[in-house]
Amino acid sequence: MYRLRRVFLWTFISFFMGTAIAAQTEAENDSSAAAARQSESLPLITTRTLEFTTDEGSWISLDLSPDGETIVFELLGDLYALPASGGDATRITSGQAYDMQPRYSTDGKHLVFVSDRNGSENLWIADADGTNSRALTTDERENYVSPIWMPDGEYVMTTKGTQLWLYHKDGGSGVQVTGHREEGAPAPPAHHGAAMAPDERFVWVNVRGNLGGGFATESLDPWENQLGRDHSQSRSSQRLVGPYQIGQLDRE
Repeated sequence: MYRLRRVFLWTFISFFMGTAIAAQTEAENDSSAAAARQSESLPLITTRTLEFTTDEGSWISLDLSPDGETIVFELLGDLYALPASGGDATRITSGQAYDMQPRYSTDGKHLVFVSDRNGSENLWIADADGTNSRALTTDERENYVSPIWMPDGEYVMTTKGTQLWLYHKDGGSGVQVTGHREEGAPAPPAHHGAAMAPDERFVWVNVRGNLGGGFATESLDPWENQLGRDHSQSRSSQRLVGPYQIGQLDRE
C-alpha cells in the first residue's frame, strides 16, 4: 500500500507540474541494463535529483555499532551513519534502490540490510561504510525482513516469507529454522523480528499464531476492517491476547 501511494504521488506531481516523463530509448535501455548488471543495480536512467535537509524522520530502522560509537539508520531508502554522541549524519548508500533495516556485524566491520537494488527485496552485505556491497540472496518472489547477525559473526538470521532462515555470510541456499510441518498439519505460526537474547542459545521472536505452551490466540483477517466489521479484537490488552505474541526460540 505504501509503494502504491508513492507511485501515485509521483504520477500526480508529474501531471500537475507538466513534467513529461520520457520513455527510455532502445539504446538507453541496452546501456542502462548493461550498467545495471555491472553494478548490481536497477536498470533505470535517473532524470532528476531531489535534495533535502532534515533533522527528523519517521519509521526508521537503526542499529548501534558494537563499540557504541556509531548509529546506522535508514531514511527515505538510503542508509546513513551518525555519531552516537550527536552531529551530522553521513549518507553511506544512495541511488534509486530502497535500502533499509541495517544491522552491524558482531565485529562492526560489515552491515547486513534489505534492498531492492537487484529488482526484488533481498539481503545485502556491505562494509560498515556502505562500500563493497554484494547480494547475499537473489530471490525474485520472496520477501526478506529484519535480518540480524548471529553471535559468531558467520551467519545471518532473517524472516523469509513468514519463517526464520539462516544464511552464511558467504552465501548459499540457506537453512530453514522455523515453520517445518508434516503434510496435512495446520499452518505453523509466522515468525518476525528475531533478536538475540543475552544467552546465545535463545532468540526472541515476534510470533503470529499459537505457540505450544503459550496463550491461545486468534488470527484475524486483515481485510475485516476494510469490510466495516468490528476490528476491536485485533490488539492485545489486559483482558485479551491478540494475534501477536513474543516467543523464545531454543537454538539447540
